Amino acid sequence: MLVPVEVSAFAIDPNRAAPLAVLKEIGGGGRSVAVPLEHGEANIIAMHSLQVSADKPFTVDLVKIVIEQLGAVLYRAVINDIADGVFSACIIVRAAAALQVINCRPGDAVTLAMKCGAPIFVKEDVFFKISAGRGQSEAEQLRAHIKSVDVTEFGKYILE
Repeated sequence: MLVPVEVSAFAIDPNRAAPLAVLKEIGGGGRSVAVPLEHGEANIIAMHSLQVSADKPFTVDLVKIVIEQLGAVLYRAVINDIADGVFSACIIVRAAAALQVINCRPGDAVTLAMKCGAPIFVKEDVFFKISAGRGQSEAEQLRAHIKSVDVTEFGKYILE
């Protein structure tokens, strides 16, 4: 299941002195995840948030222009996994009637989504893995996972 999120804050990872985008669950769930950014991405997001334009387009601006010129739209950005503290992500581009999944760095996905006005999602499993790393017991993790299950999804499966 995909959980809609929004960029709610920025922080600095004290261990790496690297910027982080804090993605907070929309709808009052209260969960959040801090995704690492490159310094350039953090600057681009800050400029976008402050509605400041650069003299020349950044790479993310060129990607946005290419997507638009091809008649496509950025459908969504997804933070889809975390393993050994490293996030993976993808963007999903809709061109005509087809969706194309393109793997990318999480910072690129977040930055492009913000530039394009596209929604950002985090897979439920990412929240589950992060909470497991915070020392929750198996029972607490299971309780949180069950609470997050969308029962409307059950109608899509046939039990034999």
